[in-house]
Amino acid sequence: MGDYMEVLSVGEKIKRARIYKGFTLKDICGDTISVSKLSCIENGKITPEEWVLDYVAAKLDLSPSYLKLGIEEQINCNLKQIMSDSKYEDYEEKLKYNLNLAEKFGYYDLAFHIMHLIFEYLLNNKEFKKTQELLGRYYDLCNNSSDKYKRLTYYMDVAKFFFKNGEVPQAANYFSNVRKSLADDKEKDYVMFADSIYGEVKCNIILKNYEKAYKVAATLNELFEHIEDNFKKAKMYHMMALLSLRMNNGEFEEYELKSYEIYGDKNDCKGEDILGYASTMFEIGQRDRAIKYIDRALEIYPNENEKKQVRFMLLCIEELINNGAIQEAEELIEKVLDHSINLDNIRFIEKSYYLKSKILQNKNNLISAEMYMNLSLDALAKFGTKKEVYDRYMEMGKMYFDMECPKEALKYFTLAIGLQKNYKRPN
Repeated sequence: MGDYMEVLSVGEKIKRARIYKGFTLKDICGDTISVSKLSCIENGKITPEEWVLDYVAAKLDLSPSYLKLGIEEQINCNLKQIMSDSKYEDYEEKLKYNLNLAEKFGYYDLAFHIMHLIFEYLLNNKEFKKTQELLGRYYDLCNNSSDKYKRLTYYMDVAKFFFKNGEVPQAANYFSNVRKSLADDKEKDYVMFADSIYGEVKCNIILKNYEKAYKVAATLNELFEHIEDNFKKAKMYHMMALLSLRMNNGEFEEYELKSYEIYGDKNDCKGEDILGYASTMFEIGQRDRAIKYIDRALEIYPNENEKKQVRFMLLCIEELINNGAIQEAEELIEKVLDHSINLDNIRFIEKSYYLKSKILQNKNNLISAEMYMNLSLDALAKFGTKKEVYDRYMEMGKMYFDMECPKEALKYFTLAIGLQKNYKRPN
């Protein structure tokens, strides 16, 4: 990491080295360069000739190549160093430092590239407020370039921001704009084209516009040969399989098998996708088939990483409960609770107690359900957000209301109302 450099103009490098070594302007200039000329060089008023830089470098015992390295080259060197390690210390701050310099000296294409890197980083870390604050500046950089692909890159980044921030209709519009812009481009960026289609389809699935999603997704069949990222390709086949399942067009198994083939031995990815198929099967009324798929997902999911395995099992149990498959959920919950306690993971323990309570409520065993719900709340209070605790209070209030315990129900509804004042609920 020592190769990361502070970006300085030629004049700043000379002045800093001269003062550090205790030389005056006259000491450096001698009879070779006028003092006024070197002063102008240091202050950035004139650009020095190459022989001047060679002369000054020798006087200050500096590398001539260091003195001759321009602002843009220094920024690019810094970016190369930063990108060589995704865990670079102060990653965001370093990028912003170089962004400011690129803008200051008018290297707008470089500034746009750095802004794109910052935007990606913030989105990946769910820093939505920071991301939103940069939108105007990013837009201005986009407008400083006539490059079509810079504009489309900006649109894609904004689409991803809207999607991750839950503003799905806006995200769909931006993804659609990119897709339409590239559709007739004979020398298109196929990766960006596929990503825009994938993004638009995901949005339409969430919005339940299934026919529109399938129509747009059909274009992907022509693009798979251009996609080198196998994980991305497998996810696209998975999406096509989900849509085929909903459309009941007979192509589900074909796309399903293609995704499995690409995943190879990555059984965690296969398991997650199979759970996704099960969820859709429940929605379209294929209950027995959905339960078989969940059994299959649990069977193939790797057990080498107990933490990952428990997280996945909890997702499966929740899916079963939400769709009324209580017996199947009950068969799993004790095993998951044992794993959670063995891991001493308070989040897993809380979720296990909560799901155990939901199962018992469905079986009308309200006294035991109350006990597990209270154990869950005790755990949630140690790490949950205010909204999570609020939602749990409301749920417990309803539970006690159903148990015909109005005093306890009122207690939890009152706690929820008191907590609600401390946060702003989403619209």
